[in-house]
Amino acid sequence: MPDNIAFFSAATGAHQTTLPVESLTFTHARDPLCPSTGNGGKPLTFQDIFYSFGINYPGAITNNNYPSFLRNLRTPDGQTRDLGTVDILRDRERGVPRYCEFRRLLRLSVPKTFLELTGGNETLAKDLSEAYDGRLELVDALVGSHSEPVIPGFGFSETAFRVFILMASRRLKADRFIAGSWDEKTYTKAGFRWVQNTGMKDVLARHYPELRETLARTKGNVFAPWEKLEASRGYTGVETNVPGV
Repeated sequence: MPDNIAFFSAATGAHQTTLPVESLTFTHARDPLCPSTGNGGKPLTFQDIFYSFGINYPGAITNNNYPSFLRNLRTPDGQTRDLGTVDILRDRERGVPRYCEFRRLLRLSVPKTFLELTGGNETLAKDLSEAYDGRLELVDALVGSHSEPVIPGFGFSETAFRVFILMASRRLKADRFIAGSWDEKTYTKAGFRWVQNTGMKDVLARHYPELRETLARTKGNVFAPWEKLEASRGYTGVETNVPGV
């Protein structure tokens, strides 16, 4: 999750405003749709927001990339939480094995050094060694999986992918609307054709016709970054661009 979201016009592609995610949490989630927080007092439309989400890049699931606002998150109950710390403490409290043991239980190879764990990243290896007092076996499962070099074409580490692919298939098999009732009796003939023959692009284009042209130009998976309108290409912020590219 990024620290900021850049908003653009779905009609022209022009940059409207860039807002910190922190200002859009909890009761402020609808603020971009309100006149007071839109572009110069003009509210953003749903199609503007969907287009903006389509061309904004997600944060990479890797070390040293945790959003700052989640490390100092003020919740409606008046508390302030560091969710980065919470993620680690939850694993420890629930008995999740540390990284090396976690890998062994998955029948995967285990690194022998911090440098091997990080794929040759000396700076990260040094930081991890200092944080864990030079004891590789103490590295938390989440920290270790975020420290691995990502396999080309993968969105996150191999360790996390092994768990993801297992749990995703189990969830599908446990869903009776997919595993046991995927038929016209459950969905009706019209409904079954609907879910069989349409994808997320179709759903978005049906609800927001203004996005149809942009979606048509976007190749591949709609959950990957969309094709930008020409006016959006001039925005140089990291929200919609890969650094150094």
